Amino acid sequence: MLRDFKEAAVLDWETGLVWEQSPENSKSNPTFVQNWHNAQASCNFRTVGGRKGWRLPTIQELASLVDPTQSSPALPRGHPFSNVHSSPYWSATTNTIDSSFAWDLDLDSGNVFNLGKTAVIHVWCVRGGQGSILSDSVI
Repeated sequence: MLRDFKEAAVLDWETGLVWEQSPENSKSNPTFVQNWHNAQASCNFRTVGGRKGWRLPTIQELASLVDPTQSSPALPRGHPFSNVHSSPYWSATTNTIDSSFAWDLDLDSGNVFNLGKTAVIHVWCVRGGQGSILSDSVI
């Protein structure tokens, strides 16, 4: 976890991305789900660890978290995240054949699918990208 983000974020050294430590951290509604358009806006307006600048990850970025040998959730053993559901999560990546669909990652199996953007599923915001210079504990 990153101290500069009040331990509310995790740096992935492999990708340089900073992830919410606890996706959708909402004590009043821990199973909060949104359609794709609201998910985009939710990340854009989100403040995590006192920082703005969050966004919905691409499908490739989201898939980079997956450990294909694990399931429910399909994350590496000992991962530093909490409040992760073994359910689908939105990506920012729109289906190029039908723009009313977007790609999602099912964290139960680690498989990639695409859903209509009106479906309501989980949201996990990310910040930064390759070349980020941060230090502290990582995935």
